[in-house]
Amino acid sequence: MTRSLIFLAPLALLVGACSSPQTSQKAQPVPAQRAGTFATLWGDLPTYTTGYKANPLVLNSPRLLTPAADYYRGEFDLLVERDGTVRDVAIRQASDFPEADQAIAAQFQAARSRLVLAPSDPAPYVIRYTLVRNTELVQARIDTPLYASSRDHPDFYRPMGTGAPYWGKP
Repeated sequence: MTRSLIFLAPLALLVGACSSPQTSQKAQPVPAQRAGTFATLWGDLPTYTTGYKANPLVLNSPRLLTPAADYYRGEFDLLVERDGTVRDVAIRQASDFPEADQAIAAQFQAARSRLVLAPSDPAPYVIRYTLVRNTELVQARIDTPLYASSRDHPDFYRPMGTGAPYWGKP
């Protein structure tokens, strides 16, 4: 009986390791790159970027919730401390949905920045977000036909000379 327990101990450790939550690569800290200065509600403050098109924040929910309206646009400034905590959120340009703006600001307040500042970088800093939801543009993209000039079209990668003849030439 004790021998079976000895063999089960490593198995329990293995199962525990496999079931532990994994940190996604998107949530990993990244070095901050200076991106200028913004005039904000809190004065002129520096802003930083990840250096590529990636979200500089770790949000509690995978996506920010926007209203189910056909069009939504809201602009937010986040005041972030050196350690990555969001100290304050300002609605820079409100939308037509004040309740949604407040809910999104609360989601931003609970977020953390994944930017890592150098000791010489000034803090606090600002992260500026503009959220746009336009269902008319999404529908227009769905209804637009794809042509052979699009890389998504299957005929785009056809070798030259294998298509239909043109100008009456075989």
